[in-house]
Amino acid sequence: MRIFVIPITRARWALHCHPVNAVPTRMTKWAAKASDKWSKWAVYPRDTWRGRIYTYGESLMDRIDFREYFLKEIPTKSEGAMVRKVDIVVPSLLNESQVIGELRLLAQRQIPYHGRWMKYCCYMLPVSSLFTLVPIIPNFPFFYNLFRVYSHYKARHGAQYLQHMLDENSYEVVVDSELSRWYQGEMLPQTSTPDSHTVAGGSARAPGYSSINHSPELSDDDQRTLESGAPLLEDPPLISDNDISRMAMYFQLPLFEPTIRRARHQIVANLSKPLQ
Repeated sequence: MRIFVIPITRARWALHCHPVNAVPTRMTKWAAKASDKWSKWAVYPRDTWRGRIYTYGESLMDRIDFREYFLKEIPTKSEGAMVRKVDIVVPSLLNESQVIGELRLLAQRQIPYHGRWMKYCCYMLPVSSLFTLVPIIPNFPFFYNLFRVYSHYKARHGAQYLQHMLDENSYEVVVDSELSRWYQGEMLPQTSTPDSHTVAGGSARAPGYSSINHSPELSDDDQRTLESGAPLLEDPPLISDNDISRMAMYFQLPLFEPTIRRARHQIVANLSKPLQ
């Protein structure tokens, strides 16, 4: 199992867990099936009631804290989580003790948080089930509450295993040389694999690529986000969405890009404060 720590700004990091040989349980199979059915609603036009519900539902999903998504990626004991060693992949930009301290603090805070909210969502299930009385339209409040119960359950167990792993020192911090070069302003090669040790074009830099002294070009969504408030210029983003796509190609992990991209968008949104 590998945990990736990707700095989005100097002080804020995205997190992604890539489990190896995780065994799906009955609950995770049910969740995957429900997710597949939900994704089929994306084909409906946005001016239809199904399209509007799907768009609103996706906006709710995007508001869920990216750290919760990370903790849900960590497999539970029943899924084969108890591995001997976990690789924590970081660039040389980050200090090992700082990374471990932040992960430990995250686990300590999230275990009671998700346990508490799992109970709250369970309490709301009987109330939301009353919406079944509405004809024709499916009971979306009930299904959303059910999803949140599962989400908090998975995140809580992920945080518990993360804390266990750190307490037992069952981890190794791995500084990825290619990832480190990325944050030094050098490009990852187009056809990189995790075993590659070469950088195409030497120290060439393309527009939008990150370095410690130069922040990437902001996307249109980033610019609109920053213009809606007062930008916190002391902590600008270090990488762009294009950077994340290239990283996903390098690591060859299909879920890396959507996970890190969601985290980046939430972090960039927090770089602005609403105008008073």
